[in-house]
Amino acid sequence: MTGLSVVEVGAIFSNSVICTDFEIGRCEANLFLDEICELFALNKSRSEMRKLWNSWVGDPYDGIQEIIKKLSERFETACLSNTNELHWAHLKTYLDPDRIFQYAYASHLINLAKPNTEIYIYVLDELGHAPNEVVFLDDSQANIDAAMTLGIRSYKVDPRFGAIPVLESLKLLG
Repeated sequence: MTGLSVVEVGAIFSNSVICTDFEIGRCEANLFLDEICELFALNKSRSEMRKLWNSWVGDPYDGIQEIIKKLSERFETACLSNTNELHWAHLKTYLDPDRIFQYAYASHLINLAKPNTEIYIYVLDELGHAPNEVVFLDDSQANIDAAMTLGIRSYKVDPRFGAIPVLESLKLLG
């Protein structure tokens, strides 16, 4: 649609103040959609932009809801997501983190985003856990590195396969 690759679009998003502000809840959805439309010179309505924006949200990995339920029987489970109000609302239509996890933290709701270490400290304080009591999985090396600086046991997830192989290697599913 823009003539840019997914990597190029991602680079523009990661260097965009409006995207960062949206991800940490400092920008209203309609303003964000208008700005993105302008940024990429798209002639789209807000409704079309909302649909396009939400198309970036992927489907959950097969079996992950059942795995989280199983983990919840033995451990406290939490979701810490860099997201925004549009993606979070869209995600909740088919995979509600508030129902699947015991705790769900969305960057736009707590006004912090990974890899800023303040977000990990916030969640640790909310949960009442020391860093070494937490296992953190993420698909971003920057997020893993930031969590590790605080002493959180952190493991990189390969987005092609999801969290299950990591959980199996840690023997957390048995």
